[in-house]
Amino acid sequence: MKKKKWLWLLLVPVLALLGFIVLRFLPNNQSDAPLTMDEDPLGITYFMVPPMEQVFVNGVVKPEQSQDFHKDANLGEISDLMVTNGDIVEEDTLLYSYTNDAIQKEINQLTNEAARLETQRANTAYKQQLAIDRWYEVPQEERSQTLDEIYMEFNLSEIDSQITEQYANIELLESEVYTEVLAPFKGKVVIPEEKTAEAPLMKLISENFYVSGTLNEKDLEKVKVDQAADITVVSTNFTTLGKVSFVDTTPTEANSDPYSGMATMSSYPVKLSFDSLEGIVNGYHVQATIQLEETQIIIPSEAIHKEGDTAYVLVNDFGTVAKRTLQLGDETAEGTLITSGLEAEDEIILSSETPVQEGDILDPGMMEMPEGE
Repeated sequence: MKKKKWLWLLLVPVLALLGFIVLRFLPNNQSDAPLTMDEDPLGITYFMVPPMEQVFVNGVVKPEQSQDFHKDANLGEISDLMVTNGDIVEEDTLLYSYTNDAIQKEINQLTNEAARLETQRANTAYKQQLAIDRWYEVPQEERSQTLDEIYMEFNLSEIDSQITEQYANIELLESEVYTEVLAPFKGKVVIPEEKTAEAPLMKLISENFYVSGTLNEKDLEKVKVDQAADITVVSTNFTTLGKVSFVDTTPTEANSDPYSGMATMSSYPVKLSFDSLEGIVNGYHVQATIQLEETQIIIPSEAIHKEGDTAYVLVNDFGTVAKRTLQLGDETAEGTLITSGLEAEDEIILSSETPVQEGDILDPGMMEMPEGE
């Protein structure tokens, strides 16, 4: 019995040592798997985009140019609109016009006066010519006037001066009686359905849009013009590409904490331009992600889908399948370089046992990463 007991005491440490060696040096799928990969228990395999420093900008889509057109009673009576709701018009297109009846009446009076002067001139010129003819018929020694005195007597030049002044006044007023309202830029016509005194006759909205957003003061120095941005429409999860086009260093009106009364951090206006306006509508709320690091994002090429010239991936966005439009770089042995379109820690869907598409709702449990990865 003692011999067996000592044998077990010697055997236990040996077995423990052998077990440690086996666990240490044999392949282990979990410990050796890439930290950026995760296979979902329901059949979806993900690729995790690595963390990186980013700035987020919340904003609203606005037109580059917009103008309201209100009725101006001082210009006279307005004509019918020359355009309809939804029309795309070029710059200098006639939208509508005014006719000022008061000025038109004044023009009519001046025109009548000019006609009267024209008649007076014709009669005076006729009488002058008769006097000149008689002057030539009278012998020289019997003439009581010189020829110059006859011209001065009838004074046609004064009548001509009055006529010229009348026509100059008519021309000036004619430039005011009709007022044409032209499109100041190319854009889309929007005619409000509700007709009120405060409502404009129409609006003209340019076809180009931008994002009007704000930066927190802690991010102001980090953001520069021409930095790339991924712009996601909040309501549709549609993502497109853009860049920073303007950063204002003048803060907006400071806000105060309603509880402490202390001023919070300032916000600074920022503008983002779009690379493409596809899927963008005036008034959409968006969130833009600006990458601050030069970190290269390389993802497996098999995760990339294409529709025509558009490349995209599907991601698990808080339990919903969302599409991320990509700007691709070079393809390497490790995968494809992504220059824009992804956010830090995006969960890219590499494959799934059941096909998924944009908008599908995923089991929230599928988003949980195993601890330690």
